[in-house]
Amino acid sequence: MKNLPQPVENIKAESFLTTFLDSCSDVTIEHRGVFSRNYNEDVVDVEIDSDSSDKINIRLSRDSLFHILPEGLFFAEYKLREAGKKNNSEKFRSELERINKEKKKILSFFQPFDSTYFRLRFELEKELNSIAENRIRILTNELLDVFPINSENNLIRKIIPLIPFASEIRGNKKILKDMLQDVFSPATIEMQNIKRRSSTGIVERIMKIIVNIEKLSSKEFNSLRKDIETFARFFYEWFLPVDLGYELKIKDTKERFILGNSMTLDYNTYLR
Repeated sequence: MKNLPQPVENIKAESFLTTFLDSCSDVTIEHRGVFSRNYNEDVVDVEIDSDSSDKINIRLSRDSLFHILPEGLFFAEYKLREAGKKNNSEKFRSELERINKEKKKILSFFQPFDSTYFRLRFELEKELNSIAENRIRILTNELLDVFPINSENNLIRKIIPLIPFASEIRGNKKILKDMLQDVFSPATIEMQNIKRRSSTGIVERIMKIIVNIEKLSSKEFNSLRKDIETFARFFYEWFLPVDLGYELKIKDTKERFILGNSMTLDYNTYLR
């Protein structure tokens, strides 16, 4: 079974599914109508067929061609109202069931048209992404010529393409956490804003970032810590507000203290 992407807030389906749909041979698009946009993102859900992992059904909170066309083309306008006026609940329910069945048939008829239109938009999105990636690549190359960025650091290299968007990302805790999660994957990230009084009595705002990586030896920890310290300075300079301090540390919070086990101070062992 393929790994499904996780829904992303306020991201349109074409962007969200760009790298996912190319590997699927049988994709159908189901439009639920814009009414569901009130409580759903653009992508409502992605369903894989139990018999074939290449058969994917994607439900969107968008209008189908059916929703756009006048209702009078398919149903008599006052049919349900007339059934309700006669105070015959059985007749009203029966008429409602008939209309819902007809509606499902009509939606099924329009589904190939909806899927084809979505595919066209999807291909356009891929072209736009390709153009954007080329422009970002050119821009980042220019930045590397102007600014002293340590592109040899593997962690920094992962987020260099985001530098052009630094002004929009800076200080956004949710985006920053997603960035760090991608950089240190499969490690987990914990972030919290704290206030701390400095030696001069000034109250400082600190973003405390914990990178949870398990089972590192002392040698591995010391080697990674040097890279992370370099990365942290770069991350602070480009993506954190100037009035916000930071702490970025590697921890193994699950390791239990057992005499005889390998212990590393400030990683899986702490002084109280």
